[in-house]
Amino acid sequence: MKSILLVDDEVKLLRILKSSIEKKGYRVHTAASGREAQIKMLENDIGVVILDLMLPDVPGLKLLQEFISLYPRRVYIIMTAYGNIESAVTAMKAGAFDYIVKPAKLDEILVVIEKAFEWIGMREENLELKKTIESLESKGSIISTSPAMQRIIRLIERIATTDATVLLQGESGTGKSMIARLIHDLSHRSKKPFVFINCAAIPEQLLESELFGYEKGAFTGAISTRPGKFEAAHGGTIFLDEIGELAPSLQAKLLQVTQEKSFMRVGSNTVIHTDVRIVSATNRNLKKMVEEGLFREDLYYRLNVVDMYIPPLRERKEDIPVLVEQFLNKHRRKNNKNYRISRELMKILTEYHWPGNVRELENAIERAIVLCREEQLSIDDFPREIIEHKLGPHPSRPEGSAPDTKKALPNQLEEFEKQLIVQALAESGGQAAPAARKLGISRQSLLYKMNKYQLSTCEKRE
Repeated sequence: MKSILLVDDEVKLLRILKSSIEKKGYRVHTAASGREAQIKMLENDIGVVILDLMLPDVPGLKLLQEFISLYPRRVYIIMTAYGNIESAVTAMKAGAFDYIVKPAKLDEILVVIEKAFEWIGMREENLELKKTIESLESKGSIISTSPAMQRIIRLIERIATTDATVLLQGESGTGKSMIARLIHDLSHRSKKPFVFINCAAIPEQLLESELFGYEKGAFTGAISTRPGKFEAAHGGTIFLDEIGELAPSLQAKLLQVTQEKSFMRVGSNTVIHTDVRIVSATNRNLKKMVEEGLFREDLYYRLNVVDMYIPPLRERKEDIPVLVEQFLNKHRRKNNKNYRISRELMKILTEYHWPGNVRELENAIERAIVLCREEQLSIDDFPREIIEHKLGPHPSRPEGSAPDTKKALPNQLEEFEKQLIVQALAESGGQAAPAARKLGISRQSLLYKMNKYQLSTCEKRE
């Protein structure tokens, strides 16, 4: 059960809060002094501590600092009088999670408590993610927990030790090049070269000489003989990305390599034999291209001895938290900073459809790292597409449009209030504090209204 310790010298207030909070399903302990709070912390498994700064026997700030050093995994919320906000700010800098200004409504207190336990849950989830990633990295495996990718990993392990050609199909950014590299690294060819070539990135008139090399004088500018990629990959693996872009004339020559393991350089009549494994990839439907006469059927079947379809990220959303944590870890090690992401923001990233797949996710995390303040990532740090996917377009009523007179006035007022809150959040990048200032209300009041309207935020805690 979620356990809370209330520390306040107002005994009557403690009784009221204890009774009210327990009705919401929490286990509540109380302490009317610093000494009593120390005993309760020692005897009970406390999750959240709500601590008044004005105690009879010890300064609340000093007690907070003591608790943080002894119980760093607990979450601390400060209660303070309206005229003592400066002390609350000091407590936040010392490590408090949030503060509540007295007198506070029960609904506002419950919202802060709920956010605190959500943060605890997020922290525990992050610890589990770190353990999962460390385990996967130690095995040299692809970072994934989805059943679809686990099946692919098992298939890679089975075919890696063979020389079978492999065709990787799937959308751009799904990690086909990484899988090709893993196939090579797990094979008996791992000590030999892994040569990558993007068939779509090289003009058609140059691709043949790039793949197969050329002899001196074969064309204008060929001042010396140059080996091609197939010779460079001898004994190893060649990865032909975007194979669907290969011109028909080159398809015929590639077929010869797959069948005979031989080719001729441009401008030469000498046959060169090569021992190379071919892994190819495409984001196009090669089977359909064969039916349309755009891709050779015989080459298709030569390349497609083992076929792997890499699902897009939107079809394996369970991988998103693991990938996010992996990318954060990379930047943590690089910048020596403990970058963090809230549970709510992780939920937003998981719900986003990621048309650019893993590549887009990695770029989005890198962008957020560059733009974030301190170490807490906010939705405001992410690309506009993700922010708009969460908060929607600008919620203002179109100019000249009339209100819905069929609805009762209270309902219309609530809708208008909700629109203003969503607009303020959008303009503040999803952060509650600046949004509250725009609306002219307290942060606690905004959190209460957001809970009422089932809105959410990803807020930096400074």
